[in-house]
Amino acid sequence: PSVYVNVVPIRTSPRFGFGNSMFTKELIGDNYFKKTSFFVHPYEFNRTEYGFDAKTSYGDKNVLPRVEASGRWENIPICKPISPPPLSKEKSKAVALTESGQAIEKKEKPHTLSACLWASATFHTRGNDRKVTDTVERIKEWIEYHLLVGFDHFYVYDNTGAHTNETSLKDVLSLFSDTEVTRIDWPTVCCNNNKPGDENTGERSSQYAAESSCRQRYGQYTEWIASIDTDEYLVPMGKYNSMKEVVADAKKEGNNVLSFKSTRAYPNYDTMELFYNGGECGKADKPLCLAKRNNVTYIEAYNCDFEALPKPDWADRAKKQIYQPDYVLSHFVHYSTITHDILKTYTQSKKDGDKRYNDFYYERNKRERFTNELEEAVMVHTKTTVPGNTKGFKKNCHFGFVETWKDKCRVGFPIPNNVLDVNASRPDGYKYNCYTNEKLTSTFIPKLTEALKKRSGA
Repeated sequence: PSVYVNVVPIRTSPRFGFGNSMFTKELIGDNYFKKTSFFVHPYEFNRTEYGFDAKTSYGDKNVLPRVEASGRWENIPICKPISPPPLSKEKSKAVALTESGQAIEKKEKPHTLSACLWASATFHTRGNDRKVTDTVERIKEWIEYHLLVGFDHFYVYDNTGAHTNETSLKDVLSLFSDTEVTRIDWPTVCCNNNKPGDENTGERSSQYAAESSCRQRYGQYTEWIASIDTDEYLVPMGKYNSMKEVVADAKKEGNNVLSFKSTRAYPNYDTMELFYNGGECGKADKPLCLAKRNNVTYIEAYNCDFEALPKPDWADRAKKQIYQPDYVLSHFVHYSTITHDILKTYTQSKKDGDKRYNDFYYERNKRERFTNELEEAVMVHTKTTVPGNTKGFKKNCHFGFVETWKDKCRVGFPIPNNVLDVNASRPDGYKYNCYTNEKLTSTFIPKLTEALKKRSGA
């Protein structure tokens, strides 16, 4: 870092209502301010013709507060410009770069499809319910899989240092070339936004900052960015065999953001084995839990979704997205919060010949849409089911057992041919309860298995 800044909060009275919006006629047009006469809030004060004016409200004889009284942040480093990721020989021939490392617009960006990932080698689930230690194994498979389906590059924000100094993701990521993966050391802790001392650290502020950094730093080098986790797999469907083909067609249609609904998959019973740990999962002579077999990939084990395709509407609550960073200027895990069109002013809208300008903006369907999960692409969410969560499966998963919130079957039993017969059960007495993705089974899982063997030198 070569530049440092101080951030000084300025405390002012709150502003309420339309009349205290800080807009101008050029930004939002006349109609917005005509509405204010109908929506005047009791606390609207010193309102000018076009809304709030700081000088009119606060005057011009103010001073900065003392450092100790201001809550200011001092000496915040401003990062140096980021160089583009290294390119393969084939890609280097297709892309011309300037001396400063910026892609020349008349050519193409270095990459078509990249992914931003915030991950840690070990972490606890929210509320410290369970400790998860499978990221190292998962990330190797996750990157290999997404390379197979057309991704060019991965930006991995390694958050391991926020939890331990004994390990990191550096070694496992070294299995991939620097043309495939860029690792960013990111030991930033999650701020606790709950009551003081609460063990649940609440929202993942470290993740949010990492995602913002990734788009800001590396968005200039890729046409599309995916913001997903190591337990989320994007699967090309229908005629598509590559996510690069999917985004290419989406671009032709004028789409800038593709959304994917999220439903929970559970581990397939036939890919698991009995597990004990001397505690809640029993002892060697009486194991009470199940765990994924080591010789099975995660996407194979969790190719078992409790919801059939297409997924229900409620599954959009935790959607994930692939977006164009030139259009999406700020992204927040599940949502595109600031886009190019949101920032379009009234004046610019008229200049562009738009027929109508609406001061309450919503993203048009053409700009942002959900994928067709049967014919285009779908997301499979393979969130880890730790062995302790399978305890009681013999009772909870038995055909005829009525599940409750507490006693729930968290193990998958694939429905034959994905056609459910509510009156049928497995020969062993367990109930059929999950749907498999046949394209994964027939195409991508075999390819992934071979690619992992090749990567390990086996």
